[in-house]
Parts: sequence; structure tokens; C-alpha cells
Amino acid sequence: MCSLLAQFTPPELLVVAQSWLTGLWGGAWPYIVMVIGFSVIIFVHELGHFAVAKWAGVRVEQFAIGFGREIAGFTKGETRYSFNILPFGGFVKMLGQEDFEDKSKELIFKDDPRSFINKPIGHRMAIVSAGVVMNVLFACFLFVIVFMVGMDADTTRIGRVEPDSPAHKAGLRPGDNIRFINDEKILEFNDVSMSILLAPPHRAIKFVVERDGKLLDPIHLTPDYRRPEATRTPRKQMIGIAQGVTPEIVVVGPEIDTTQPDQPHPGDVLVEVDGIKVTNENANNIQEMLVYNKGDIFVDRKDPGDPDASAKRVRIEIPPQFALYPSEADDPDTTSVLGLTPLIRFGYVDPDGRGNLAGLQAGDTVLSWDDIPLPSKADIARSISYNAEKDIAFTVRRTDGTIYKDFVRPKRNRLGRATIQAICRPIDEESQTEEGPKAQFTEVRRFGAGRSAGIEPGDAVLRFDGVDNPTARDIRKVIAKSADKRLPIRLRKGDGRVVSAIVTPQVPGSIDASYNLVADNVLRVGKIVETINGLPSPAAKADIPPGVEIVRVNDEPVSNWRQLISHFQRNAGSEVKIAFQGGDKVVYAVQFEVPHSLRTTLGIGPEAQILSVDGRKTVEATTNRGVEEVHIGYHEGTRAILTELIGRTSVPVEYRPNPLSEPVTAQIDVSADMVDPWLGRVVFAPNVILAPERKILKGDNIVDALGIGLHKTWYFILTVYQTMNRMIFSRSIGVESISGPLGIVSIGGRIARMGFVSFLFFMAIISANLAVINFLPLPIVDGGLMVFLLIEKIKGSPISIRVQVATQIIGLFLIIGAFIFVTYNDALRLWG
Repeated sequence: MCSLLAQFTPPELLVVAQSWLTGLWGGAWPYIVMVIGFSVIIFVHELGHFAVAKWAGVRVEQFAIGFGREIAGFTKGETRYSFNILPFGGFVKMLGQEDFEDKSKELIFKDDPRSFINKPIGHRMAIVSAGVVMNVLFACFLFVIVFMVGMDADTTRIGRVEPDSPAHKAGLRPGDNIRFINDEKILEFNDVSMSILLAPPHRAIKFVVERDGKLLDPIHLTPDYRRPEATRTPRKQMIGIAQGVTPEIVVVGPEIDTTQPDQPHPGDVLVEVDGIKVTNENANNIQEMLVYNKGDIFVDRKDPGDPDASAKRVRIEIPPQFALYPSEADDPDTTSVLGLTPLIRFGYVDPDGRGNLAGLQAGDTVLSWDDIPLPSKADIARSISYNAEKDIAFTVRRTDGTIYKDFVRPKRNRLGRATIQAICRPIDEESQTEEGPKAQFTEVRRFGAGRSAGIEPGDAVLRFDGVDNPTARDIRKVIAKSADKRLPIRLRKGDGRVVSAIVTPQVPGSIDASYNLVADNVLRVGKIVETINGLPSPAAKADIPPGVEIVRVNDEPVSNWRQLISHFQRNAGSEVKIAFQGGDKVVYAVQFEVPHSLRTTLGIGPEAQILSVDGRKTVEATTNRGVEEVHIGYHEGTRAILTELIGRTSVPVEYRPNPLSEPVTAQIDVSADMVDPWLGRVVFAPNVILAPERKILKGDNIVDALGIGLHKTWYFILTVYQTMNRMIFSRSIGVESISGPLGIVSIGGRIARMGFVSFLFFMAIISANLAVINFLPLPIVDGGLMVFLLIEKIKGSPISIRVQVATQIIGLFLIIGAFIFVTYNDALRLWG
């Protein structure tokens, strides 16, 4: 340190010190403001108790903000006012109100006219509930201020409706403004998301929307209930809508290089795509169309060094994100392009999750995982699922080409699908008998739950959890929902022996990251998928080995998967010559048969939307959820309906060539070699995110602002109760999603940087949350005291001191346990 200081003269040293202090203050002030704000909320809560106690004639001995040792305070009259070292709480100490081992002292003050316990039950109820009432009133007061000034909020306009989604089937349309959901007024799109998320599972949701300036009759729809397996995201109900967006780019994907002028930058505003002017009305469709656009893309770009200068028109290119669906609905190992499996790329890494702690980044391409070279998405998913709280070695290639190696330790994810660390697959139909087994285990991990139960590769399943000869799908379903349960199983070994065992599925792991993207610019082949729809895949027939790099198609150089797929699309129905090289750098060439598909027959690509085939829009098909009615535009539906129509000629097909075009109808002849919808399993997604439509949510006058404030207060109180219900009873939201004081201060600190109005809004939410938490019927909080008073009112005498002490001790331990749990979660989120 001395040698460092010696490099500066006194004036320079002063400048350095000032700079350091400025930086320290710049980082600390938002959190200091949040602590002060939190203390104000506690003060308001305790002020409620204090004021009503004074009104009721109760002697107040102490009014404290915080717990622990007193930092500062003063005595005025009969009350000591203090600020204590831990600001996350507070209390009002009244005469005759004691805790735990001092509880017996209440009897000393029982006859004192100014004692709390000497007051009528109605007065005591008023004192106990006053803190909660003050928090509700304070939340409403803050909301009124916010909505008198006005707050930036998302509009309620629907920008996009997913085809064949519950919203689409029910009649919701792009451009609809959502006004009410389940009779609750909707003010911003966040209300829409929360109302759907917290609605009762598997029940219809009532929507009232405004279309073309008129309110429509109520629309009822039942949402999908989707359960993620790889991330911390809670299980969510989805209806298939997206909010309206503007042409401004706010986020770019992991493959975008923002140092290049011809790549999109955050802050760019789309103005023209393929000759189409971009507006708020068509921005959602334009965003979907970006991945298939073959024309020019222009943006208006501001110079960050000169924000007052006019924006410049810039031509850019936006490489899309790339993903694939498996060819077999119940087998993720079949994700490929005609049998060629691309390498996997991380699309998102939760900044608070285990993946980020291990150094993984969005855009990383996986070269090895858990000692598996060039793993598939299914390999990675299984490894993470199998290894909760165990280290997994990995090697990834960064977007800049550098290699990174480390270990990641998956957390236990109780919202995920349980596992026995073994793969169960259907027995070949040719080998099945009507009364025989239909499923067998093909891979069993060493030291896993399945191997511990005696399961070995090749074992046929005769009985599982009370069901004879179950299908592989049924076995997987039972395992997925049976974490820590003992399941009886009967197996037929390869030598004919029949054995019985008990297997206990385990909670899976999660690294809080998604790895659903294809490494488009790394044209290396991972595994080879041997069969597609029961037939040898083109890659298997061409005898292409795994691990090679494809370098040319028909003697034309190729460097990414999009170029390869484009060659396949143009040459469907014929053979192409594929050249590839391995580690020895020797180039080999093979003939590769590219089959037709419905899309190649029509001359359309993945961007097209298939609307109907032979006049039908849906068909019964097998998906990863089982046999269900699906839209024929999905690859499972396409394959199912074409299988029915093999041999038919002049079959009408209605489709949109791209999301913005009008429907077109064509006639096709259906042959067996076009049934597989291989091009329909290719998915290109936008590599940019556009800014949501925003509005100023503001009351026209103080009465209107009061109405909005009351609505928001009620909305957030109801949301807390609904969240707890979903967390405790239906377990559709994980407890990991809640935050304690540490997390609140961290979030509030970030929000404080966003502006005073946003900070007041956050404080109002916290005040409303505190009102709910404090009035829960738990010992030691206001709700528990209210329960005691209600019991006293009913039975005519107080609960015994022994019971009160016991319940308060239990309540204290619950509070301490909850505090430790949420603080631990907050610490993991903040610092890993």
C-alpha cells in the first residue's frame, strides 16, 4: 500500500481518494436508501400499534425500530424510543405484555388499569390489528402518490397469439386489450401474467377484452400447465399470448457480436425489414419474421457518444437462434437433422444459479459433459438430473473461441421430474407379444437408484407400481412424480429369471440454465441417430461417424448448420455429396440421401405456418404428453395426418408462406417417403428481444389515483395469499422463489437506481406484503395474537400462560428457521 501511495503527489492522492469515495457511495447509496425505506415501513407498522395503544389508555414502555442492541434512543414521558442495530423489524412494548419466560409477569399487571391484558378484548384486538391496518393504508398512500405522478408500465395489448394455443382456440386475437381477468381489473401486462400464473390450476379463466373500441362478451379458456425441469423458474400456467412490443431492440442473443456495426445493438430501432415498414402494430410479427427474412434489415442507431445527434440509418444482419425437436416424441435422444446431431449451446444462464457459479455463460458450446464427448441435449439433461449435489466436469467453447473447463454442482430441484438414473424404452414391436412386457431398461447408471435396486440393462418390466406390463411412457410418468417414494417392480432378466425389487426415485438436479440451442456456427456432428420413424436415418445409411466436421456439400463450402439445412432443403428428394473431416484432418466424402417432406414438397421452409391438410386442422397424435389432439402445423400432427393420407392424390394444403403473408392453398400427392416432417422439426427463433409497449399509468385526478391505489393494494395482498396457497398446498410455485430481508434490500437497491417513483412502488408492495405476513395465524406475529384473542372471546377466559409460552417458542423457532432459509436462498442468489 505504501509503495502504491508513493506514486502520487498529495493533490493526486486527494483526487484518487475522492474518486474512490465517490465510487463507494455510488454503489452503496441505493442499499442505504432501501434500508431506510424498509425501516420506515416497520416504523409505520409499529406506529399503528403505538397510536391505538395510546388511544386505548395502555401504557407503552418502549417503541423500537429494529432488534438487538440499541444504537440510539431517548426517553420521553413514560416511553423509551430507540433505534436498534438490526433494522429488519421492530416492536412496541406495552405494560402487561410479556414474552416467553417473563410471561408470568403479566399476572402482576393484570389489575393495573393501564395494562394491556386489563383492557377489553375489543380494544386489544384493535391494538393488535392496528399495525397491519397501517401497512395497508401506507401501501395505498404510496400507490396514490405513484399514480398521481404517473409510472411507466406495460400496456395490456396482446401482440401475438401462439397458433393452437388455449388463447387461440378461445378466440383471443392480436390487438385485443385485456380489461378484466376473473372479474379483476387489469391495468398493465404484469397483472395479466400474474393473474394467469396464480389462477386455480386446470380451471377455466375468464377474460374480458376490448376489440376495436368495444368490450366483447367474456371469453373462457383453460391454460396449459407446463412444468420446467432444468431451471429455477416456477411451474407456470400458460395460455399462449405475448404482450405488444415496439420496434426498439433491448436484448440481443448470445451469438450476436455487438462490437460489429452490421450486428444489432441494444437501443437500435427497427425501421424496415424486407421492404416492410416496422410499426408497433406489426412489430410482434416482424420479430417472428426476422429469422426467415431474406431481404435487407435497417435500424435507426444513436451514437452513444453523442446522444443529442440524430440517429443514423444502418443496415444489419441478425443471425437467428437455432433449435430442434426430437423425431420420436418420447425420446429426446432422437434430436437431429436427418440423423446428424448438432452440438448444444447454452441459451440462458440464471445469474443467481449453479451454472453461473460454475462460470457457464450464455452462448457456450458444450464439448464434453460428465466425461461424455460432444454430448446431446438429452445427455446433458440426464447428467444434471442424475447428479444432484455432485460435481460434474465440463468443457465448453466460448463464443470468442476460447476453451473453458470447470465443474458444476447441480442443486436438488423438487419441482423437477424424479429419476432412478436409468433409461426405460419401448421393446421393439416385432419382439412384443400381446400379454408380454412392453418396456425394458436400456441404460442404467452406476451407483444410481435403479442400479441399487438391482435393475440392469436389458431387463424387461413385467410389473411396475401395481400395473402389469406397463408401457415405457407410463413407467416414466410414475417415476417423474414419485420422488422419495418406494415403488415395487418385477423384472425379467436376460437369462429368463423373474425378480422383484423396490426402487426409490430421487429428486433430480438443476443448474438453473437452459441448453436448448444448437451451436449453429460449429458444424461438428455429435451422436448419430440410427433410426427415424423406425427406418434407418440418412446419416446412418451414409455411414457418417460421430465427431466429424462437415466442410462441403456438393463441393460448396459450408460453415454452419443453417447452410447445411438450406442445401438439404433445396435438394430434397435426391442425393447430395457430403465432405467431412475428423481429427486426422483427412477429408472424406459420402453420398447422402435427402428425403422429401411436406414443406419441401410445397417449397416452403420452417418459417411457414401449415394451417390445414385435407380440410382438417387437428389430428390425434403421440406427443411427449401422450396421445392427444394436436394441430397439424406441429411436426407430430403433420406426421400423423400424412401417415393417414399415404397414397392420396390432390390433397389440399392451406398454409402461410411466412407469418405476415395471406393463406395459400396447394394440392399435393402424399407418398410414403414424405411422411417424416424433418424440416418441420427445425426451429429458428429471433435472436433479439424487442421492448414491450409502454404507457404512463396515471390517475386523471386524485380520486382516480386513489382508485388505482386501492386496486393495486388489494391486488398485491391477494397475490401474496394466492402465492402462499400455490406454494404450500398445490406446490405449483417453489419456495426458492421467495426472498427475505437480504433479497429485499438487494432488489430494492437495484430499483432505487431506476428512480424515485419506481422505488415508492416497490415500497408499497413491501408494505402490502408485510401486512399479509404479519396477519398470518402464526404464533409470535399479530395474526397469532389475534387467534388467541378470538379463542379468549369464545371460551370466556385467556389461554393458559403455559400454552401461550409453548406456542410462542414454536413460533419463534419457525420464524428463525424461515429467516435462515430465505437468507440462505438470498445469499445463494446474490453470491452463489
